[in-house]
Amino acid sequence: MKEFDELVSALRQSREKCPWSNEKKIEDFIPEVKKEIEELERAFENNDTKNFREELGDVLMDLMYIAVLAEEKGHFEIKEMIDEVKRKLVRRKPWVFGNETVRDSADAVRRWNEIKKLEK
Repeated sequence: MKEFDELVSALRQSREKCPWSNEKKIEDFIPEVKKEIEELERAFENNDTKNFREELGDVLMDLMYIAVLAEEKGHFEIKEMIDEVKRKLVRRKPWVFGNETVRDSADAVRRWNEIKKLEK
């Protein structure tokens, strides 16, 4: 998705050209993510759609900053992380992406947890 790639590019550019961003470490963003999630939760509870969208974007930005930092450290590539989570979703929902069936949401959760347990 073009917008996603542009976000990652902007975060990388920020790391290169902004002294504040350049000094940040992964551990600096963990409390920020928690704070943003609390703000997201409040916006949701208040049915504040506009603020909810903004806070969700802030959570995404902080998570992607962490991913950019992890990539810089050589832990993984962002595209690998995205591919891995996509494969996990497909693998754990064979009733969506395969030919299994589930009766209801409780059955879907039970099946997800069974597959997850098999993977561990």
